Amino acid sequence: MENAAVADLTADACMKRNEILTFPEGIYAQSIGSVMEHPRKGHFPLNLSYRYVKNYDGDNDGLVGESSFAWGEKYTLLRTKGKRGISHCDIIDLGKENIKDFDVRAFYTELVSDLRQRGL
Repeated sequence: MENAAVADLTADACMKRNEILTFPEGIYAQSIGSVMEHPRKGHFPLNLSYRYVKNYDGDNDGLVGESSFAWGEKYTLLRTKGKRGISHCDIIDLGKENIKDFDVRAFYTELVSDLRQRGL
C-alpha cells in the first residue's frame, strides 16, 4: 500500500498542487533541488527511498524527483561533477559532511546575499 506522504511528493501530485497554489502579490518564492547520483552516497533513510523515487520520478535527491522541484520565480538545481551527488540531507547539512564540488555554507551565504540584493 502506498504511503500518502510519498504519493504527495510524486511529480504528478506536485504539478497538480502547483497549478492551484498562487502567490500573494509581493511575495517572492523560489525552489532548490539536488540530484543524488547513487543510493550508497546518501544518508539513511534517503539511501533507501532513492531507488523507489527513481522508479517513479527519475533523478532525485532521495526524497523528491527532479521534476517536482521547480516552483516559484527562481529554480536552482544542484549537482556535483563526481559520482556522489547531493542528497536532500546534504542540502540541509544534516550530515555535516564536506562534499567535493558543493559547499553548503557557501551556497546558503549566496542564497541570503541574493535575497538581500532583492530587498528581501
